[in-house]
Amino acid sequence: MQMYYSRKRPIEDIPQVLTEIWSCADENCKGWMRDNFSFSIAPVCAQCQSQMFKNERMVAAVVNTSPNQIKQ
Repeated sequence: MQMYYSRKRPIEDIPQVLTEIWSCADENCKGWMRDNFSFSIAPVCAQCQSQMFKNERMVAAVVNTSPNQIKQ
C-alpha cells in the first residue's frame, strides 16, 4: 500500500475591494453580478429573470479586460 503526500500551495491573500454590483430584487434569490461584468445598463437576474438593483459588496479584486465591457 502506498501513501500519497501532496504539498498544498499556500493560499494567496486575494485583496478585497468595495465593488459596485447588481443584486437581485427577489428576496428568495441570491443572484448578483459585478457591474463591470454586466452587458446592459439595467440587467435582469440570470437565475430568476427578476429586476436587479445597484449595490456594493466587498469582493475579490478582478479586472474585466473584455472588449465587450462598454455599456450602451
